[in-house]
Amino acid sequence: MHRFLTYSACILAFVLCLLPSFAATPTNTLPIVYITTTNNQAIDSKETYVTGSLRIDPKNSGYPALASVPAQFKGRGNWTWNGFDKKPYRIKFDTKQAVLGMPNNRHWCLLAYADDYLGFLKGPAGFIISEALGLRWTPRIRPVELVINNQYQGLYFLTEHVRIAGNRVHITEQADNATDSVTGGWLVEIDNYWSENNIEFDEGNGQHVMVSLKEPEVLSSAQRTYLENQIYGLNDAIYGSSSTDLWNRLDLDEAVKFYLVQEIMEDCESYHGSCFLYKDRDRNGQTDKWKFGPVWDFGNAYDRHQETWIYDTPVFAQYWIGQLATWPEFQQKVREYWWIYYHAHKDSVRSTIRAFADQIESAAKRDAEVWKNTQNYRDNSNFSDVRDRFFRRYDWRINWLYSQWNEGTEPNTWDIESTQEEPSRGHKILRDGHLLIECDGRVYNLLGQTVR
Repeated sequence: MHRFLTYSACILAFVLCLLPSFAATPTNTLPIVYITTTNNQAIDSKETYVTGSLRIDPKNSGYPALASVPAQFKGRGNWTWNGFDKKPYRIKFDTKQAVLGMPNNRHWCLLAYADDYLGFLKGPAGFIISEALGLRWTPRIRPVELVINNQYQGLYFLTEHVRIAGNRVHITEQADNATDSVTGGWLVEIDNYWSENNIEFDEGNGQHVMVSLKEPEVLSSAQRTYLENQIYGLNDAIYGSSSTDLWNRLDLDEAVKFYLVQEIMEDCESYHGSCFLYKDRDRNGQTDKWKFGPVWDFGNAYDRHQETWIYDTPVFAQYWIGQLATWPEFQQKVREYWWIYYHAHKDSVRSTIRAFADQIESAAKRDAEVWKNTQNYRDNSNFSDVRDRFFRRYDWRINWLYSQWNEGTEPNTWDIESTQEEPSRGHKILRDGHLLIECDGRVYNLLGQTVR
């Protein structure tokens, strides 16, 4: 009898070892997103939404719970959808929802970061650096654990979807795409996937560029002609000889901040795909400038690990940035924003990323239990090791950029055309990533304008 029980115990242990890895359960260290689809239908298409509901248990995050609300779900991504068993998803609520402290909207993403072998930290780090440098909008992101139809899916990242909205890409939407009127702004993406709606051209160095339409996607003939002329004109200006023409078309500050995020992250695919640009509608005869941003995909960050610029012999074609980097105004502004980042943000960014890593550690280890031995699996099971490897890459890149730019160039506080008198004395302060001047009890920005 004893021998039989021992034999049975061995068989049971063997069977348990063969159970699928999705038998893992949440760690309860992060908010849990519960998705239930109609009739437990699988979310297996990027084109067709599946109906269902979503609720959020915030656990101990301090964010409010979200009761079960109707929503639709589908897949998203390109390589991240096709190359991995762990899939990313799109969420479209029936009505706008504010989730986990983020402003309300119908459209959200659940990013899997299945391609990240550095502790799921590359994407969040890029967003944190973007926020520090003060891009006009950076998508908010929250780590969560995901359960779909009662099956635990591991660690995911609930993220704002890039789209036009008052609390996202804040530009005027087109009121009517069926007319010839240009009544709103534009959100486009330098892309590496062909679509029949793409705007295509050869940039000045001969590389073929594809720009996809994000919002609006459907244009009248006149609207498309307008947008094509805008894109072609920007390309001509980048490769032209008139700095006035270029910087009248392109927002210099946003272009530099976007670039600096990519250079710090050593993202050699940053101007090849998922590279967004937007502009608002033209008003009162003035053409609004194109702006780079928001940042999005850092899947290839720190992959090359070479001491060179991201546009120098990249693995993927880096459109426009190699030429933009030749403009003196661009390089000067880069050195100024580097000065601000180096003095005000490099250490606090590192600390913020470290706190984020601590927050996701338990869920990251559990995620490894779920997805080990699956397609193109990136092993983050030894989390402390991959976390430390990430920080070695971050420190290495900061040190290399310092070897090129040193501390950068302190911004010229009063290099402006203004009738306002320059304060006779004062000292510089850094507030929320902005260099300001405090003088006689008042605070001024770099344009000499009073700041609250």
